[in-house]
Amino acid sequence: MMLASFIFAMMNLIVKHLGEIPVAQIVLMRSIVMLIIVIGVIKHKKISPFGTHKKLLVFRGVFGSMGIAFFFYTLHNMPLASAVVVHYLTPIVTVIISVLVTRVRIAPLRWFFFLLCFVGVYIVKDFDDRVETLPIVIGVLGTIAASAAYNVISVLKKAEHHYVIMLYFPMVTVPLVLAYLLLTGDWVWTSATNWLLLVVIGVCTYFAQYFLTRAYQIGEVSRVSIVSYLGILYALFFGFFLFDEWYSPIVFVGLVCVLAGVLGNILYKGNITD
Repeated sequence: MMLASFIFAMMNLIVKHLGEIPVAQIVLMRSIVMLIIVIGVIKHKKISPFGTHKKLLVFRGVFGSMGIAFFFYTLHNMPLASAVVVHYLTPIVTVIISVLVTRVRIAPLRWFFFLLCFVGVYIVKDFDDRVETLPIVIGVLGTIAASAAYNVISVLKKAEHHYVIMLYFPMVTVPLVLAYLLLTGDWVWTSATNWLLLVVIGVCTYFAQYFLTRAYQIGEVSRVSIVSYLGILYALFFGFFLFDEWYSPIVFVGLVCVLAGVLGNILYKGNITD
């Protein structure tokens, strides 16, 4: 999991670096590279590629596409650590969506953890002049989309091969983003180095997803989830040393509130209802 977290951090760093390249173009190149790799693996392993729950698989692809596009937008328009912290609200939103669907009650302590997260987001928004309303709204919408994708995956994980689930993500994303690019022309021709970095983003995505999946297969979920939050430390480190991003004490309090709320929700051993 430490390896997956580090690879995701490298991907976020490259996306942040490629600030002059439109988000849709980054998402498209990432998806094309990942699609090629996953198709190659599926052919090598002789896995039936299209699965049996096609509607759910397409929904997973659509929600995943929205989640990653909105996240990349926040990386371009917010300080690195703030964008990553908002993205890490995903476990909280995933639980809330699951509760809304199943209509079970949430234990009071979990409500406290939820409130702590959203208080933290409010502090980051209100006390950091670099964080505007639109990026943080888009970041939260991206978190909701990613959470919806994870809920679909939780339904599919025993019914479909994990490579089939991985395949539908780029397979849905590529035509959606192509249609958007044809309508908007939101595309730039860039340097050979930047094209190479776009390919690296796709390769990083594949291997990070692979190591993440393996970590959750062989490790205890709560421990694996905690290790994944090393991504916030990476973001703080890279943001400070590479992008000259600093945070006032009150903004740090907001970041810590979000982190504490998410980790509290993960570590809390009680059921959804108590």
